[in-house]
Amino acid sequence: MDRKKNPYFYIVSGYIGTLLIFIAGLRYILIIDDVIGRGLIMFGIIFILSSLRFMESKLLTVKERRIVNWSFYSVVAVISIIGFTFV
Repeated sequence: MDRKKNPYFYIVSGYIGTLLIFIAGLRYILIIDDVIGRGLIMFGIIFILSSLRFMESKLLTVKERRIVNWSFYSVVAVISIIGFTFV
């Protein structure tokens, strides 16, 4: 019996991975203040997000993409605010 793979699982896992990289990068930048590391982390996140956007465009409708993007960027904003406030 061949099960159909759930595309939402892969999209959510990709965003969770990006979020973890973002948190680690934010912690690294705030503690060490490394300029080269900051650039590498930002380019890495940009490349990962661009590949996730491509997958989203193939798998999700416009309304579903808006919901996913809004929730992801809201979580990133909250984590950034908390990170810059308490460190």
